[in-house]
Amino acid sequence: MSKMSYLIRKTTNECLDLISDCYSQNKKLPNDSAISKLLGVSRTTVRNVLQELHTGGIIQIDKSSKRILVEPKKHNYFDLSDTASSKEVLIEKYFLSLIHSGKLLPGDKFSELDLAKKSHCNTITVREFMIRFAHTGLIEKKPRAQWQMVKFDEAFAKELSEFRRILEVNALRKLMLKTEQQNIQNKFNSLLKEHENLQKNPDMFLMLPPLDRKLHLAIQDGAENRFVRQFFNVVSFVCHYHYQWDKADEQARNLNAVDEHIDLIKKILARDANGALISLNNHLDTGQVTLLRSAHGLSE
Repeated sequence: MSKMSYLIRKTTNECLDLISDCYSQNKKLPNDSAISKLLGVSRTTVRNVLQELHTGGIIQIDKSSKRILVEPKKHNYFDLSDTASSKEVLIEKYFLSLIHSGKLLPGDKFSELDLAKKSHCNTITVREFMIRFAHTGLIEKKPRAQWQMVKFDEAFAKELSEFRRILEVNALRKLMLKTEQQNIQNKFNSLLKEHENLQKNPDMFLMLPPLDRKLHLAIQDGAENRFVRQFFNVVSFVCHYHYQWDKADEQARNLNAVDEHIDLIKKILARDANGALISLNNHLDTGQVTLLRSAHGLSE
C-alpha cells in the first residue's frame, strides 16, 4: 500500500469520502464513469481504487454492481502529508510554471510525451494531471495525446466572476464569525505585513499573484467546505491565467490591488463585518473589470 502513487492514494481518500456520504444517506455508489467525472481522474484510476477498496472489505464489487459493506473509518485513509516531492505535484508545478512564464499561450498545442520528458515524469502521470486540469476549461483534448490551450469569451468571464463572488462572499461571512480566534488574527496580521512590505517595494510585484492567492485562500478557508476549496483552486487559477495577458496599466493595477487587499485585511482584523463585505465586493468588481478586459483582448 505504501508504494501506491500519490494520485491513487488521494483518489482513494476522495472515494472514501464519497462512500461515507452515500452510506450516511443510504444511497448507492455512482457508476465508474460518474465517479471519474466527479473526482477528475480516469476510469482506469477509479477502477484500480475501487478494486483496492473491495479487497480491503469496504465495498463489494460484483461485475458492474457495487455495494457498501462498512462505513469508512479514519484508519482507512492515507496520510498525504509526505507528497511534496511526488511526481504528481512535480508535473503540476512544471505545467503551471509554463503558463505563468508565458511559454504556453492561448492556442498553443503541446503533447503529453513532451511534457513528460521535460518534467521528468512518466506519461501516465502527465495524462492523469491533464484530465484533472481539463476541468478548468483552459485546455482541450486533441487527437494522439495532444492538448491545446484555449481562450475564453466575455460570457465565460462574467459567469466566472459571478461564481467567484458567490463563493467568497459566503466564505467571508462565515470567517467574520470567527475573527476572535487567535489563529485567524495571526494569519491576517501576517498577511497585512506581507502586503505592506510589497507596497513599499513595488519592484517585488512578481510576488503579487501568490500573495493574492494566499489572501483569497485564507478567506475561502473560512467556509470550511471541501467543495468550496476545490472550486476555489479552479477559479483562482483561471483568473490569474487570464489576468497576465492584459498588460495595459499593469503597474497601476498592481498598486491598486495591494491597496484593496490592505483595506480588506484591516477590516477583517477590526472585525468590521459590513466594512469587510463592502471592501471584498469592491475588490471583486475590480477583478471582474480586469478579467473582462482580458477576455476582450484575447478575442481580438
